[in-house]
Amino acid sequence: MGGEPIRQRQHIYFCLALLMFFSACSLVEDLERQRRLQDGLALLQQGNFDGSLKAFETVAAIAQDQPPADAANYHMGLVYAHWQNPRRDRAKAMGAFSRVIARFPDSPWAGQAKIWIGVLSEAEESKQEIERSKQIIEKIRQEAERSRQETERSRQEAERSRQVAEKSKQEIERTNQILEKSRQVDIEIEQKRRDRVK
Repeated sequence: MGGEPIRQRQHIYFCLALLMFFSACSLVEDLERQRRLQDGLALLQQGNFDGSLKAFETVAAIAQDQPPADAANYHMGLVYAHWQNPRRDRAKAMGAFSRVIARFPDSPWAGQAKIWIGVLSEAEESKQEIERSKQIIEKIRQEAERSRQETERSRQEAERSRQVAEKSKQEIERTNQILEKSRQVDIEIEQKRRDRVK
């Protein structure tokens, strides 16, 4: 009977040791995720977008649906949205922010992710509006060019018409001169005939 309490105590100690071991492992894993998250933030501040993205992806993969995966996804969104990132990708940024909102609705990062989605959506709408405006401006430019060409053709046609009119006027003038000479000749002939008859 004396061995039974010792065994129970050993069993309790063993369970406590396992509990402490797993708690320590969990604590070590949490510290490792936090260290990687901090590494990613440091790399982001240095402008190393690829390195920071890899660090955040590692944290998100390890943590899965537990914190700090919310922070890692949020910061992945920042990396994709960063204006200096040569591989900036608005769609991937919105996807990362949407994951934070969907998987971690109670996270402090969810509110900021919503703000970023709003900002990126407005930026996309503005980009599309600018593109539409460019297309309208291009159509107006093409129409103005067509109008200019049409005006030039009309001007050239008016110039040709003026030249034709000028030629016609000169032709009429020559015809009038010929007629006048012819009339003068007729008058002279008539005068000579009268002179002969007398």
